[in-house]
Amino acid sequence: MKLRTSSFTLRQMRPYGARFALYLVLVVMSVLFTMATALSVADFLKILFDTGDAVPTPTGNLVVQWLNLLYAWLITFGKLKALLLFSLLLFVLYSCKNLFSYLSTIEISIIRCGVIRDLRDKMFRRAMRLPMSYYDRQRKGDVMARFSSDMVEYEEGVMGSLQTLISSVISMALFLFMLFYINVKLSLFVLVMLPVVAGGISVLAHNLKRASKRVQEMNSYLIDLTDETIGGLKVIKSYVAIDFSNRRFRDYNHQYTRKRRRIMSRIVAASPLSDFLSNVVVIGVLMVGAALVFAGDNGLTADLFISYVMLFVLMIPPAKDIASSFSKIKKGQACADRIEAFLSEEEEATTCAGIVSSNAMGEVPKEGIHFRHITFAYKPGIEVLKDITFDVPRGTTVALVGSSGSGKSTIADLLCRFYTPQSGAIVMEGRNINDIPLADLRSRIGVVAQDTLLFNDSVAANIAFGRPDATHDEVVAAARAAQAHDFIMQLPHGYDTNLGEGGSLLSGGQRQRISIARALLREPDLLILDEATSALDTESERLVQATLNEVLVGRTALVIAHRLSTVVGADNIIVLDGGRIVEQGTHSELMALGGRYSELVALQTL
Repeated sequence: MKLRTSSFTLRQMRPYGARFALYLVLVVMSVLFTMATALSVADFLKILFDTGDAVPTPTGNLVVQWLNLLYAWLITFGKLKALLLFSLLLFVLYSCKNLFSYLSTIEISIIRCGVIRDLRDKMFRRAMRLPMSYYDRQRKGDVMARFSSDMVEYEEGVMGSLQTLISSVISMALFLFMLFYINVKLSLFVLVMLPVVAGGISVLAHNLKRASKRVQEMNSYLIDLTDETIGGLKVIKSYVAIDFSNRRFRDYNHQYTRKRRRIMSRIVAASPLSDFLSNVVVIGVLMVGAALVFAGDNGLTADLFISYVMLFVLMIPPAKDIASSFSKIKKGQACADRIEAFLSEEEEATTCAGIVSSNAMGEVPKEGIHFRHITFAYKPGIEVLKDITFDVPRGTTVALVGSSGSGKSTIADLLCRFYTPQSGAIVMEGRNINDIPLADLRSRIGVVAQDTLLFNDSVAANIAFGRPDATHDEVVAAARAAQAHDFIMQLPHGYDTNLGEGGSLLSGGQRQRISIARALLREPDLLILDEATSALDTESERLVQATLNEVLVGRTALVIAHRLSTVVGADNIIVLDGGRIVEQGTHSELMALGGRYSELVALQTL
């Protein structure tokens, strides 16, 4: 286990330091009562096979003396009563051992569950704060895998094994201490043989982390492939590509299974190998110990040697657990690294100090929104926007039109600061938007997108999304402004009707009007309509457009349009082509110009 993985896990456990200390105490108590139970067997054998000799003299080390004194006290009650008392003593010792073992397991379970809960919370918060550019680079399945399979593997492979490792190390340390105290020579032999067991397991664990990381990456791709296939099922069926999709999934699934099977076989092989090596060590201990008993080494009698052997046998499972825990932690380390890498991703900047100041762009009006010499590229060397400059005066509607890929939606994304331009500045109400706190900036903008996202919740909750403190009257007022109140009241439970996943209970036009109501409830300074009607049928488009015409009166709005009939009444129409502004003006001015805009209108008319 690398220090990096252990330090990451220990940082997550830091809030539970007091509970962890209590866990260590409980483990120590459990092991002590286990040892007491094993050592007491020596007295049981003395009582059972008593030859009538005198009470033994308390000589030898403290363990021998303590056992002799216990025997001397028990035998005064007579042989039969002594056996009964001893049985009662064993019952108490073993019950205490089980009690402390149970309490320690409960305590570490609380810690494990708490750590995983906190880690999920941290990951979700980080996912919400990551810039959009991160999700442009990553597959959706890879992100989802970190929340699902990576987290499960981390809990079982690292947290579970760390629990076993800690208790095993404590047990081993206490058992070894007692074995050395009973007899040094025999314990030295044990100490020499133990690395044989650990070494055999470590061979199987070699390169396990690298192979496990590859398996996790393959699993994330499988999740992504499944999500993509189910999401595109209509296309797959319409192109009669079911067999192709099945074959593609089956081939990759078989590759993943083969890789995972190889890893599992190496982990499973650890148990029989460790059993074999442990048996070899036990046989060696019996042979060497028997020789020391015959020699009477340090008072090592036959009955005490049996207790010694019992302690040694009890020590074997922790020794095996230590070796197997390292193997599992090695496997889970890949998941820990992926989770830590996700948590280490740079968050979206709340301010962007260092970006060109608006003051360097010359004087701009104090009111409205102003783009000055904006240049932007998603990838270095491929510019999407080139020297974009235009104004959106307060209370006016400005439309962006152009062919697909001309940069219309990118401008809206820059205004919401989903991305940051390489050069230039965007000024809102006299302030560079890079100097405005991110939450403050976005609270002043309402967005109605082409792809309406509704949540599996009530109508009221969907409208109030982003403003959970809104009253019912405010929600109704926003719905009325968006021309949505009438059809909402016809739903089975009105505003309390659950819309299903993605708003499946509503038509496209109804979903869009719910989205408009959600934007209006925020009372934004700027309303962005990103092709809000392009995905609708003619009737739905007519209803939504009528709603928008009423909503936009007196509001500052940036309209991104594919259907040019929806922007005829805009105060200013900006025509983009190849990432540049090629024309701007009113509808009549651009038609009279006979340029790119008139060509687009003619094409749509045809």
